[in-house]
Amino acid sequence: MKSEPAALTEMNKYNIPKDFWDSENFDSLRRQLIPSYDLLYVTGADFVGAFCRDDAQILDVGAGTGLFSDLIRARLPRATFTLLDGSPEMLSKAVYRMGTTVKCSYLHGDFSKALPEGQYDAVVSALAIHHLTHADKRALFLRIFERLAPSGLFVNVEQLAGPSPAIEQFYDRQHERHVHDMKTPPEEWVRGRERMKLDIPADLLTQLEWLRSVGFAEVECLAKNCRFATYAAWK
Repeated sequence: MKSEPAALTEMNKYNIPKDFWDSENFDSLRRQLIPSYDLLYVTGADFVGAFCRDDAQILDVGAGTGLFSDLIRARLPRATFTLLDGSPEMLSKAVYRMGTTVKCSYLHGDFSKALPEGQYDAVVSALAIHHLTHADKRALFLRIFERLAPSGLFVNVEQLAGPSPAIEQFYDRQHERHVHDMKTPPEEWVRGRERMKLDIPADLLTQLEWLRSVGFAEVECLAKNCRFATYAAWK
């Protein structure tokens, strides 16, 4: 039997059941609820893998169960990862997903308030920042810029708002069509709808302009399917 990672031993003070997150079901549900899930995540991971050195320092903001970091780790196995999330339940799963062969630390904290000290070659995030107010998004973008090494990257897989009510309605119809085409259990879509009521998404062009305004030299949308996109910024 594989021994328990030391990081999880520390996190078990929160009394988190080891089987709280089932990675197979969790990943499957993400694909059912997020159009072009593989395109968005893989493109982001490929981009980090292409532009970062092999031993990069990578910070994952709102890391959840480590889905995005795990994809990046497959491309940069010598990289060092710091996973930051507000949910110890999610981080407990990330510990098992990332395993013991990768250099990785796990921090339980509110990324809207502060980021870990240090300098990073890449800061990444996936479907987390849209939970923040617009003012907090802009403040976070500045903190990310300040934590990045020269020529560092920020890569974000994100849920967006439509730039107009008509486009937002179109996005919503396309999203619902995907969910139905994927034969998502109706109760899961109902729960997804309830969670989305708490979201505060911003449109793509506005977010790219916010990134420019805090100092990023270049910004680019790498992949997009209606209300979901992967974008990047270079310091």
